[in-house]
Order: sequence, then structure tokens, then C-alpha cells
Amino acid sequence: MKETAPTKSILDILKDPDEASKLLNNPGKYGLDFYNGLSNQNKQYIAFAAAAGLVIYGLYLNRQKV
Repeated sequence: MKETAPTKSILDILKDPDEASKLLNNPGKYGLDFYNGLSNQNKQYIAFAAAAGLVIYGLYLNRQKV
């Protein structure tokens, strides 16, 4: 049987600088491990923030062409 990691919070990145440095040094491994350890609600927050960021970036790029 596979053990599940304890549920993490997005705020863990801010509270623990070591966690943030791990994510910045190797985002492929630790980023995915951290994401998989999040609750479904926190995963939804990240997906919404990423979508909002892409929309804002698209609007910014559109204004650059004019």
C-alpha cells in the first residue's frame, strides 16, 4: 500500500524558507511533490491563480502590439 504524504498548505512556502529554496533549486521534483501534497482546495487556488495570470499576461501582450 502506498503511503500518502501529509497534506501541506500553500502558506508552508512562506513559513519555511527551506521549503521555498527547495522549490526554487529543483522545481521539477520538489514542485510536483509539493503540489501533490496539497489539498484539493489549495490545488484549485493554484489553478485559478495560474489562469488569471495567463489572462493578464495575454492582455498585456495585446496592448504591447498597439
